[in-house]
Amino acid sequence: MSDAPFAVTFLGHQGWFVRGDDTAILIDPLLCEPFGAAHALDYRVWPPRAWTVGELPPIDAVVLSHEHDDHFDIPSLAKLDRRVAIYLSSRSSPAARGILAAMGFTDVRPLAPGARVAIGALDVLPFTGDHVNVNCGEEWDTLPMIVRHRGGAGSLFTMVDITITPQHVEWARAAVSRPGLVTWTNNSMDWSHMTDWLPVRADATHQAFMKMGTGHKLIASTWGTPAAMLTCAGGFSFAGGDDRAWLNAHAFCVDMEQVCKAMLGVYRKERFVAARPGNTFAMKANRLERVDDRAPFLASVPAAEWPSRAKQAGDPRAGDVPDYAPATGRRELTDAERGELAERVGAVAGELVGGAVFRGLCSLLATEHPRPTFAFVARDGDARREYAYDLVDCRFVGGPFDAGARTLAGLECWGSDLLAVLRGELGPIALSFGRARLWNALPARFRFKIFDELHRISHPMRRADAYAATYARLYAPHASEAPVIRARVP
Repeated sequence: MSDAPFAVTFLGHQGWFVRGDDTAILIDPLLCEPFGAAHALDYRVWPPRAWTVGELPPIDAVVLSHEHDDHFDIPSLAKLDRRVAIYLSSRSSPAARGILAAMGFTDVRPLAPGARVAIGALDVLPFTGDHVNVNCGEEWDTLPMIVRHRGGAGSLFTMVDITITPQHVEWARAAVSRPGLVTWTNNSMDWSHMTDWLPVRADATHQAFMKMGTGHKLIASTWGTPAAMLTCAGGFSFAGGDDRAWLNAHAFCVDMEQVCKAMLGVYRKERFVAARPGNTFAMKANRLERVDDRAPFLASVPAAEWPSRAKQAGDPRAGDVPDYAPATGRRELTDAERGELAERVGAVAGELVGGAVFRGLCSLLATEHPRPTFAFVARDGDARREYAYDLVDCRFVGGPFDAGARTLAGLECWGSDLLAVLRGELGPIALSFGRARLWNALPARFRFKIFDELHRISHPMRRADAYAATYARLYAPHASEAPVIRARVP
């Protein structure tokens, strides 16, 4: 380990191990290679890691920025000594607090935006997103934060999954006079494989460079030049055999190594690092002293062994994307489930009133499309169960009516998957990444943001009971495991 008074090790995706003198904390750790089981996504950490989790030094606390399962991972938390203090976003659901109690954690504390937390030699100051002026998606409980060494040795500023604004930089500057390590999140994905209107994102790396440049300018002009900017997020790949591995060439669209090289070409005296698991950044006097490629307990495997994200030639809609499989593994509904699905789809109608899709439909002229509405199409064996939205009567009308050809827009997925989402057994993200198809005949006029609506309806803050059952299911296989990460005990 580094002998610097402040050091940060990248764990992968958006996980960090932060040391300050004799204090050590984990932030959003993914300690298992597979994750995403909460929504049947079967991710693997990317770049792949070689490490011994049990060789992590004893830790004082774990900081959980929010409840999404790539940050709040139950199998990873099961590896912790139950005496470790857990700081959980105060906006997390009762389900999150409940599972931590059921797992036996004895010291769970709320992490409230604006309230500084002292953990040994470190201070953690969480912020909040601007959910009024900026669309941050369903990240309502997400807390950006700055972690600083109380003696001034260094700091880590991370926006997690929240869009940075001038207010965030002002808050950070009030906490630390000069920026230390600043993370930059890349959440860009290519969804063209799921739609009939989005083009392949061939220019996404350049767009990511421009976006990072804008963020850097905001930080540098308001706060100062960072000691280093470290890119993170998008740190997963798809496993599960040929029926999922094809996504690696279609879903990912940004090469962060190239983005950092482009930033270095503009700011030649600064540091921009596309972080890899094990990279350790050591600081003294808020200056970057050294970057180690690996930590004693963690390294990336050789690049030749990484699952390839290289784009395939041609348009992925031209036939090289396979038919999609259900997240539930079930292709047919029972008679009882067919009735339940119709009822649950009907209940969604009222939830849509006033939302983005509703407002979009209200903004259309009747002459713009023969049937200016959208539909859900649920696959059921060889059948297709169709439900078209009636905006005025606030209901869904059952088909058949050849929705894909006759309605303005729609979402097609397996009926078992849609039912699981509407029950709260899976989050809407389970329908993404090759698990559904969407169409939109007027993309320039109608923004069909149906996933935003489903996320709003299905958020853990709204469906705590369903998430409590999911968390219990995820913990059950790990309940008898002995913790391998020790608590620092006075």
